[in-house]
Amino acid sequence: MQVVAFVGTLLLAAVAFVAAVVWYCVGPTRLRTIRERPEWFRTRVRSVAPYIALLAGVLVVNKGLQGVIERFSHTYGIEATGLLYAIEGDLVVTVQGFVPQPLMGYFAAAYVLGYVAVLVTPVIAYTVAERTRPLTLLVTAYAVNYGVAVVCYAAIVAYGPRNAHRGGGDSSADPALLELVPDITTVTALVNTNTNVFPSLHTSLSVTVLVLAWLTRTEFPRWFGVASVLAVSIVLSTMALGIHWVSDVLAGIVLAVVAVAVAEWVVDER
Repeated sequence: MQVVAFVGTLLLAAVAFVAAVVWYCVGPTRLRTIRERPEWFRTRVRSVAPYIALLAGVLVVNKGLQGVIERFSHTYGIEATGLLYAIEGDLVVTVQGFVPQPLMGYFAAAYVLGYVAVLVTPVIAYTVAERTRPLTLLVTAYAVNYGVAVVCYAAIVAYGPRNAHRGGGDSSADPALLELVPDITTVTALVNTNTNVFPSLHTSLSVTVLVLAWLTRTEFPRWFGVASVLAVSIVLSTMALGIHWVSDVLAGIVLAVVAVAVAEWVVDER
């Protein structure tokens, strides 16, 4: 019962935060076009439908076959935790040492609620954009991120800094997120496993959104500002909370750049 109440509270908080960000960054005038121009909206959705289907297919593999991928990874994948620890040592622990405890609450909120806002807000914003291309680029870049990530997670077994001792590290980082929000493991276990760390999808998707926000900054200037703050906060939170190695973050940034480049190459100028 306690977990159900937590999930309900988390959903309400996420919806409220996303609604506030969308209202501020997109504005009620643009949002009204969905209701006032239904045929225009349906035409736009149909034009992006093939790319949405691609993303849906990748997500089905990424999340629907999570157990299969995990078993394959543990059977045939490369154990990389010891290597990551050998490269970085206690770098993440050092980073945590510089973060004041009150700021950990902010990073926890950024990692959970900020991440939802970063993923959802541009979908709504670009749906009512002047052109179809930003939405198509976003959906395609999401698909590339998840597609590459699922291959990496199948090929590489790596525990994050907070679980480094389970994969060959000499010590582990402080599991700050679990200490601040203990019930979060119930939610994350449904969509992820603790060996899916290289690359950091929180980083790659956040940076992807930030790059696209920069490309659309003339049309959505407020979103670019908010996305900049949220994306940077999320990237920093992955290390401050002991979830990802610096290597995971760097790999996530590279993946984001590749994902946007591929999307730019695939999507027509429209």
